[in-house]
Amino acid sequence: MAFRAVRANWGAVFAHVSDIGCGQAWDAVWKVKPPAPITCPECRHPLYAKTSRAGMRFWAHAPHAPDCEIAREGESEAHHLLKLELAWATLDAGAHAELEVRAPDGSWRADVLASAPDGSWRIALEAQLSPITDTDIAARTARMRQHGVAACWFSDRPRPQWLGTVPSVRVAREQDGGPLGVAEGLVRFDGMSWRRVRATALPDFLRRVFNGQAVSHAVKSSYAYEDWLRSLPVPWAHPQYIAAEEAHLAEEERQRLAFETQAAIRKGRLDARKAVVREGNAASRARALRRAVKAEEAAEGTPAAADLREKAGRRRGVRRAIAYLS
Repeated sequence: MAFRAVRANWGAVFAHVSDIGCGQAWDAVWKVKPPAPITCPECRHPLYAKTSRAGMRFWAHAPHAPDCEIAREGESEAHHLLKLELAWATLDAGAHAELEVRAPDGSWRADVLASAPDGSWRIALEAQLSPITDTDIAARTARMRQHGVAACWFSDRPRPQWLGTVPSVRVAREQDGGPLGVAEGLVRFDGMSWRRVRATALPDFLRRVFNGQAVSHAVKSSYAYEDWLRSLPVPWAHPQYIAAEEAHLAEEERQRLAFETQAAIRKGRLDARKAVVREGNAASRARALRRAVKAEEAAEGTPAAADLREKAGRRRGVRRAIAYLS
């Protein structure tokens, strides 16, 4: 199942575009005899126009296709529909959109490659509905970045494991079946913590990304209490909120250093007072000891001292103890 193909004499044709990208009607290639000369841009095998039960138009490989990545990929219809939604939202946001664009060296293939009209930037919009590990999705993002292509991953699953580990958002529809919107992944900073921004239309989100009004950011502050359980380490935020976080962290650091400086000053003063007290106590003890020694020396030669020694010598057991010691 593909949306991009090559038609002889027409060039690239797209199943999701009303005029298939070259001013021709879908009926010009669908169920025509003989089959239209349409081929796969990767393996050059013939393709034919096809419509799903839900009315989705796409290109399918003719029988006996070679080992082509597009031919063997087991993408579901939901995955292809999400790719179409991303392409339409990209066009609504004022950018160019190409589906299934492959890297020159074949190391990656973008579901939707959004680009500026002047070619100043390119962003791969990736629809990821099947499970994938954090390591694999980070590696795929890095391969695109090596070619100067940023990436944003999209999923409509309730809580993808990889959400927030790479630039990504979760999309969902309103309960009444309205247009697709960003339900998770866009945040704002309230001066103290991060908070989720809810219910943002997909074209509006992409417009912010394309214009630099939403950038992928590894948050450094905590999330608000009510959003803590759904916090993402790498959400999308307006540069002004990122600057606000930096200012908040700088003020916290300034206050921390000021507190530590004042605490050091207070400790120094307390230590100085303790040292003065210790010196005073030591001097008092020395003076008291000197007075006690003098008093003892003075008392040694008095009649009262001789009388005390005589009485002590007459106490029971003293003479026997002296004899024992002798």
